[in-house]
Amino acid sequence: MTFSHGIKSAYKPAGYLTVTLAWTWCFWLFLAVLRLDPWQGFGQLLLYVGGVGPLVAALWFQARHSCGRGLRDLWFRLVQPQRAGLPLWFGMVALVPTLSLIAMAISGSMGGAGFVFNVPAETWIAAFVYAVFIFLLGPLPEEIGWRGYGLDALLSRTGPLTASFVLGGAWGAWHLPLFLINGYYAPFGGTPALALFLWSILIKTVIMTWAYLRSDRSLLLMVMFHFMINFSGEVLSRDTIAEGAYQIILTFVAVVMAVDFRRRSKDRN
Repeated sequence: MTFSHGIKSAYKPAGYLTVTLAWTWCFWLFLAVLRLDPWQGFGQLLLYVGGVGPLVAALWFQARHSCGRGLRDLWFRLVQPQRAGLPLWFGMVALVPTLSLIAMAISGSMGGAGFVFNVPAETWIAAFVYAVFIFLLGPLPEEIGWRGYGLDALLSRTGPLTASFVLGGAWGAWHLPLFLINGYYAPFGGTPALALFLWSILIKTVIMTWAYLRSDRSLLLMVMFHFMINFSGEVLSRDTIAEGAYQIILTFVAVVMAVDFRRRSKDRN
């Protein structure tokens, strides 16, 4: 994806990332300092209001600083599945659960827990409601922001690999206050290891940028990939061995896509 000089000057990547982080950190750090329960009452309100930071900032900047693309462009990218071909859809939706199953098989062969599946609710209806909750809590509002505006804004200034590193760093930093909120990660199986969590976000960002550019800037594809990350993490329980194997395989996939970035860049030159 290339940008004219006018589009480059219109996008405001630094402004978007600054506003997003400031909005979210303000509410989440306040929640952490007050030591409120993030899943009840006023604490839950602070959690949710802080969580829409990427969405709120994206709507504002897309409407005012996207060289006329505006909210209409954002909407079409969100509701048009045909922007990505079926092979790309299948590959992105299946990638995380497939790699998780491979990693679990490796774990089992090495004496680990192997295949462990969690049902996130007692009934199928409750499981569906839980899936909708996960979808609305993270993938939808976050991706309208990170990929809906943030990625385009960064790509207007730099190449896809650098854009991925900057966006992945910001995305990881955005989560940091959650590690200070007492009880936030309790419903999700406990607090993850910070370094591994941040690394995972970075390499997933590279993968998502690759898919975003291989599609017609499909925001819907990004939302569904993000959802599969979150939901698979709830259903497919990876032990320490499986988690290590999963991250190694996922890193390899990201490296392959990073090499493809460089190859395509050389072909254009």
